[in-house]
Amino acid sequence: MVNLYEWLTRRALNLSDPYVLGAGTAPAKEVWPYLKSHLPPLRRVLVLSVIVTVLTASVEVWLISYAGQLIDMLAGTPPAEIWERHSLSLILAGLTIVLLRPLSQFARYAVNDIGFSCNVANLFRWRAHDHLTRQSVGWFQEDLAGRIASRLVLMGNYASDAMFQAINAVAFGFVYVIGVVMLLAGTDIRLAIPLFLWMALYIGLMTLIVPRMVHAMEAFSAAKSELLGKVVDTFTNFDTVSLFARRADLEADHLAALENTRETLFRARQIGLALRTVTVWLEGIIMVGIVGYGIWLWSQGSASIGLVSAAVALSLRITTMAEWLLEAVWRIFEQVGSIREALHTVAQPLVIPHDSEAPALKVTAGEITIAGARHHYGKGRGGLMGVDLHIAPGEKVGLVGPSGAGKSTLVNLILRFYEPEAGEIRIDGQDIRKVDPESLRRAIGMVSQQAALLNRSVRDNLMLGQEGLSQEQIEAAAREARAHEFICDLKDGRGRTGYDAHVGERGVKLSGGQRQRIALARVMLKNAPILILDEATSALDSAVEAEIQDALTHVMGDKTVIAIAHRLSTIAEMDRIVVLDEGRIVESGTHRELLAAGKLYATLWNRQSGGFIGGSVQAGLK
Repeated sequence: MVNLYEWLTRRALNLSDPYVLGAGTAPAKEVWPYLKSHLPPLRRVLVLSVIVTVLTASVEVWLISYAGQLIDMLAGTPPAEIWERHSLSLILAGLTIVLLRPLSQFARYAVNDIGFSCNVANLFRWRAHDHLTRQSVGWFQEDLAGRIASRLVLMGNYASDAMFQAINAVAFGFVYVIGVVMLLAGTDIRLAIPLFLWMALYIGLMTLIVPRMVHAMEAFSAAKSELLGKVVDTFTNFDTVSLFARRADLEADHLAALENTRETLFRARQIGLALRTVTVWLEGIIMVGIVGYGIWLWSQGSASIGLVSAAVALSLRITTMAEWLLEAVWRIFEQVGSIREALHTVAQPLVIPHDSEAPALKVTAGEITIAGARHHYGKGRGGLMGVDLHIAPGEKVGLVGPSGAGKSTLVNLILRFYEPEAGEIRIDGQDIRKVDPESLRRAIGMVSQQAALLNRSVRDNLMLGQEGLSQEQIEAAAREARAHEFICDLKDGRGRTGYDAHVGERGVKLSGGQRQRIALARVMLKNAPILILDEATSALDSAVEAEIQDALTHVMGDKTVIAIAHRLSTIAEMDRIVVLDEGRIVESGTHRELLAAGKLYATLWNRQSGGFIGGSVQAGLK
């Protein structure tokens, strides 16, 4: 029996595949087209859901109808003859109640609660995740991570609930109303007049209220998303908040967000209160209409006491169903408002279009050519003003310049985190805009100043994007990055140790130097032909930095290297140093050539060697 139950429920679960991707285009921005685009993988479960819901509703209508017939049967048959005359009818009714009704309900719940509910939310989340992870890094920097994540996860709940309520409310309600009309019309079609009047008033009320309801729930969902985004942002950066924010200001900001949420919910509940009150009034109309008219027909001899009893049961059932329909309609349009608000994030077109037919980048030498690169982040100023730069295969190039000179912008364009507003970038002759971006980033290893880690184990962070690495390979890279010893001493709150210890959100449980050493080990394991170092040793003390410089020299080998540095001593031995200022290349040459030129690089060098490094170091490097 247990195996049969497992088999049946598992079959229900597999009625649809929630991991079917869409056409690859941007999601629709309007609610109905967006929902419609997700229907094909759900076709089978939706059809079955409607069928079992109609069957269940039909059984319920029959049950009320039979109750009236049973009363007439008992009233018109002598007690001694009841089984003789109606045994077959009673047995069939009993079997229907004991067997068919439970089976129909089982089928309905299996299809709806398992086959539908367990799959629909994940289908929407899967497709939203697929689209959002194709967005550029720059796009993510324009929004709060908490709000994006909230909208992605909750979108599945919103869409699943809206569709579930629509199927149940429409299918069940439609069958129920048709069955009631047929039952009443069997005696006197005028019995259905109160029902038709109620339906007209109910539909009119929905038409009047629904647009306001959707608008109110969209505002409430936006307020919730903003609240969640702010809370996540605060908790993610709690160290900074603790250092700089006054508690009173923190509480005031959170209180304002809470009050905004309360006010928008109040506006939505105002509409709900009015709707529920009018619905109760409509219930009174249908109860008085159907029961009162049934009593009048009975008093005229045109209806039996069984029909009057059925009319009473129907009126009570209809009022219950009306409240259920109201809740279902409320939930539907509550979720429609939430979906519309979430689509502001989920349905945004890709900032950098994705071509599924784009070929993979083939790095044969590692030559990088930048021609007329211009990018201002849409502001008309800042960034790059037009850069031409050629980096030969295997060349080691340092990028230096004042803050805001355009160094990071140039690296972001090479990684295609942003598209240049003008110009082009080629790697081994291939325009990076015309190759698969994932293959582009596989070809580039990077260690940045902000070495962020995922809240996973050290091993998972080191193996990110890599497969088939042995523990020996992982430990060898960690040793080379001078990270193995402190990794072995790690222990997290759940007792996991060493390479199994989790490092916290963005690696918060580690020091900046420890994060950078893990990031260095990770890039060593990646072994990409192009290497970008953005202040890769800035968080290390001098002794560890000296050790790692040797490791980096080994890692750089014959790779093409771009190194950004504010501490100029770290790039003095590069093949060439490129100096940027205000988005333009103003100097290029070796360390000695640039010092001899006596321009911006020499000024920066002298400022550092005099104020921080010391004359002896300067003399030694010369």
